[in-house]
Amino acid sequence: MSAKVTVALEWLKGILDSQHIQYQIVGGLAATIHGGSRDVADIDLYIHRSAADKVLSQVAAYVSKPLTHYMEGNWDLEYFQLIYHSQKIEIGLSPGTKIKSSEDGVWHTLETDFSKSVVGYYQTIEVPVIPVDELVLYKRILGREVDLIDIQELAIIHKAV
Repeated sequence: MSAKVTVALEWLKGILDSQHIQYQIVGGLAATIHGGSRDVADIDLYIHRSAADKVLSQVAAYVSKPLTHYMEGNWDLEYFQLIYHSQKIEIGLSPGTKIKSSEDGVWHTLETDFSKSVVGYYQTIEVPVIPVDELVLYKRILGREVDLIDIQELAIIHKAV
């Protein structure tokens, strides 16, 4: 477990909880919370589009990429990026994200259902996390090397995945 991820996650959770902002942890951090072993590169999460200004007003000093629409690699989404004590944090807005299949190039809408979040822990930090089956589903679509590693590990841990 990474100390810088812990520090940044505690900071971010404090802001989101104090503002009563619903969020869902996704990506590599979600895979780690569900039992994966890869090092966490960044903290990825989604918030409701309507909460963006509320969050930005609290984190403005740490914005490293402004809130805008980005098409990068297999991603088509609105997000902003923070750097907090050298830890990268990417906050996507929901709804509106699309991901491109590495298999056939087809774009898929990525739905974030905050009501389906499960409770997960990074160290002792309790956070709402994407359910493992939904995480595996979108990682299968993306099909990057890191996704395939996560899928393989999660399949061993969660036999039904």
